[in-house]
Amino acid sequence: MRSILLLSLLLCCSVAAALELPIVYSRCPRTTASATVTAELTIAGAPQQVSRSLTGLDVYDVLPDVSNFLSGFNAPCDLIYRAANGTERVLYDCSSTSSAENACAALDPSVSFDGQRVAFAVFRGALVGRNENIHPRVIHPDAENSNYTALPLPNRFLNASEAQLHVVNISNGEVTALPYVSGEFDSGPAFLPNGRLLFTSTRDGNRSTIVFRTGTNGQRGVRLWSMDDDGRNVDLVSHHSLGQEQHPFVLRDGRVVYSSWQVGMAQPFRHTNGSIGGFTTLGNLFHLYTQNPDGAEPFAFYGQHSGDHATTTALGHDHKAAHFITQDGNGRVWFADYYRGNNNGLGHIVGVMPEPEGQEGIGPDEHPLRGDLYAPRDAISLAAWSSSTDSMAQPMPAPAVNVPSYADPLPYAGKLGHPAALPQDRLLLSWGKGACSTVSSSQIFSALGRPVPPLTSGSGGGTAANVITSLNMDTPGCDLGIYVADSIPSLHPGDLSLVVDRREWHELMAKPVVQYRDIHGINAPLLRPDAHAVSAHDALPKGTPFGLLGAASIIDRETHPLDGIHFAGEHQFNAQGTDTIRYTDDALCGVRILAAAPNRGNQAYTEIANLAGERLSILGEFPVRKRDVQGNLLLDPSGDPDTSFLVRFPANTAYFMQAIDCHGRTLNTDQTWQQLRPGESKTCGGCHVHSKAPRNHFAATAAAAAGFQPWRLGEGQVPLLVGESAQQAQIRQVAGYGLQIDLQRDIMPIFQSRCVSCHGGANPQAGLALDRPGTQGPGSQPASTWWCLVRDYTQQCVPESLRHTTSSGSTALRRPQVSRHVRAFNALGSLLYWKAANQRTDNVLDSDFSAADGNADHDIDFGLDHPTTITEEELGLLSRWIDLGAPGGNAELRDTTRPTLTVFADRQAGQLERLRIGSVDVGTGIDPASLVVCLLDNSGNCQQSWPALALPHGVRAIDLSPPLSDPNREIEVSVGDLAGNTTRVRRSVGFLLEQTNPTGGNDVFEDGFE
Repeated sequence: MRSILLLSLLLCCSVAAALELPIVYSRCPRTTASATVTAELTIAGAPQQVSRSLTGLDVYDVLPDVSNFLSGFNAPCDLIYRAANGTERVLYDCSSTSSAENACAALDPSVSFDGQRVAFAVFRGALVGRNENIHPRVIHPDAENSNYTALPLPNRFLNASEAQLHVVNISNGEVTALPYVSGEFDSGPAFLPNGRLLFTSTRDGNRSTIVFRTGTNGQRGVRLWSMDDDGRNVDLVSHHSLGQEQHPFVLRDGRVVYSSWQVGMAQPFRHTNGSIGGFTTLGNLFHLYTQNPDGAEPFAFYGQHSGDHATTTALGHDHKAAHFITQDGNGRVWFADYYRGNNNGLGHIVGVMPEPEGQEGIGPDEHPLRGDLYAPRDAISLAAWSSSTDSMAQPMPAPAVNVPSYADPLPYAGKLGHPAALPQDRLLLSWGKGACSTVSSSQIFSALGRPVPPLTSGSGGGTAANVITSLNMDTPGCDLGIYVADSIPSLHPGDLSLVVDRREWHELMAKPVVQYRDIHGINAPLLRPDAHAVSAHDALPKGTPFGLLGAASIIDRETHPLDGIHFAGEHQFNAQGTDTIRYTDDALCGVRILAAAPNRGNQAYTEIANLAGERLSILGEFPVRKRDVQGNLLLDPSGDPDTSFLVRFPANTAYFMQAIDCHGRTLNTDQTWQQLRPGESKTCGGCHVHSKAPRNHFAATAAAAAGFQPWRLGEGQVPLLVGESAQQAQIRQVAGYGLQIDLQRDIMPIFQSRCVSCHGGANPQAGLALDRPGTQGPGSQPASTWWCLVRDYTQQCVPESLRHTTSSGSTALRRPQVSRHVRAFNALGSLLYWKAANQRTDNVLDSDFSAADGNADHDIDFGLDHPTTITEEELGLLSRWIDLGAPGGNAELRDTTRPTLTVFADRQAGQLERLRIGSVDVGTGIDPASLVVCLLDNSGNCQQSWPALALPHGVRAIDLSPPLSDPNREIEVSVGDLAGNTTRVRRSVGFLLEQTNPTGGNDVFEDGFE
């Protein structure tokens, strides 16, 4: 053993000296104290007082991860600069300045491209502790009683109340605190090649999506923002984010990659966690997404469909939460992939070569294993010996490894995280030595050839401390230090090279302080222009609050589930392939654009009750098939019917697309929030063609031809498809900027007039009462109509003789079914709609599958003929209500969407001579009298104003007299909607003077009409 110890020390010391480059990192206190628990126990029938000293309490330390992103981690934390010779100095000191009531943590360092500055976040709040309830048998293995004892842990965590960005000059240590909003969290900064900073923030005040059946409010929303490096000209660049975005990183090609919490629509229901109809571990739904720095072109990069609860072949493990990103000199993108919450952001480190833009990876046509679906084709795991399970690390494989901080060989292999690229294709990383999880496993005792103590598996009750204490070794529960992976892949923990690893600290988030060119061979990532600067379409004039969306085809698609469509099965629709029914391409008639409104306020969960977890409204529906003057179908270059489209609708709005039939019924749907930025023209080749190049490019289709007029949504009329006549889709216009379908306003009156004569009162037919308001379930009063239609997956509202029994013999219905009557987001597959239409509409016959067959597709039958007097318009409302998630809350119609507001300017001879102010609102509509345009003084007060009326959906031009030339002066513009939501934009004159003009579009005159 002595020879192994010496070898390990020599290896670490020699490589530490060979690093020869400076780094910056955060250090947070590691809990080194023990704690004694004393309790009255019963042993051998006799009461006695017993004490035990518990060690390894650093196993309960908490470090930043996707679940502990804003608060709840060990503190205080310092920002440290470590020179190439190993000397260190504190760049930002929290350790010696913090008190229990007022503490801080300096985290999230990001190095500028010239290697001269570091941007970072300072989290502030109070230090708090917590108790661990200790099981009696942890105190003594022979304890017979079962009452727990509360043990105050010595660990200290930051209960953060805000975070502020700072920038430090490395050479002189000068720190600049950037402007912030008190009580909000600005964090995760990243330098942009245009000189601005990208960061994450809670400034918008939204709450995340409310996952169906959680019954609680969403988390605090975190979105991507950008600003000048002095904190001015702040811009929200991820309006699409209705969950959380974390820790952006700029790729060499100029795109931004970040961790995105994808909990929208039905995605959380791809796995059940053992409960029928339940949802997966929500904190593990962080995948990697990319977008341009200005927010254009958001797209899935890793994990959206692949490896979730299924092993990705190239990696040898599955995907959980992807986070903490870097890119090496070869272009490979590295990140940590770990189980959220209990493992300190540690797990596997994964490296992938980016697929071509617009592609994710291996497609369903390649017949992959489930874990390989849309996985990148070139993916590797840094170290097979690491672990991303929600459990303690694996035992250390032979040979044994010692590190200088501990006398005994390390019993655990540990876990990895926080990768950062180094020159010469090496990786800087944090190695968590020890168990590094509060979910205990007794495996370590068997590996060491020891008896297994009681209560050393599972979580809670002091089991984690019991494991470490029972090892009786000088070894950590979890201790993060900074190391280098010189060889990739790493074959053994012993081949990592020590940089800095002190017993009293966790060292993490290390970054090399070098120039960008030292790693990537260029001075900075490529500069991607803002979307408005490259638009060249007459429908996008200067200052427009709209964007354009186009596609070459909705027939060229990857929308069918890998394993097909079945009555029950969580992977279909929820994980991949959102075809609602079995259909042919001939059924595809048009596209629906849905706007998704952010949840706001602490009572959002009491306001809405729907399957989507947020308010959805229809911006419009439009047909995509085209005919020539003789009535013949136009074909695209591949010989298929041309189903290309181009549509204009409000920018800065989260949206979904749905492919629909000519009656407006969903055939397939998005489940990932998207957005258009003002002036953006976004086009794609097909419908979710994410594995290969599309059959046709948009430029070769009819929708791209000169003179093609895009559909225009968000201008006071909502077009709806209402059938087909003479081979042409028919459209009905509804007044408004967006159409919501509300249970009380729209659906209950239909039930009242068409249904309750049979389905009402105390004894409704088939047990289906369609006259009960509210959303309450069964209890002191009968369950509401909404609950029986949307939440009754156990069929409590259904008479026992009518309950559907699945092929497994259960009456509990699995997703996508949410009740006997409704299939999630799927009117064509829902019994409620069938009965209203008096026909089965899923292209399946009752006789196709039966219980006698024992077939897993044994489904709900249409049954007896069911004549109704419902009108086509009413039937359309019912189908759209189901397709939009069956909203039934008491405030579904509340407008929570802020107006879209753009501020551009005309310049002449270095002066601003005219403002162009674009406005539109997808909720209640713009309040024209709410427009305020002010020139601010140095104190931020309105010094001069220009009275004008906002346009409901256009651009208002305002002449500035005299013109403005001082680049430091600021203009603030605000506009409200009829519901009282307000958007404010503050821009410096210098920013507006430098703003790139768009390359196309018609001029907009002072009357604002295009």
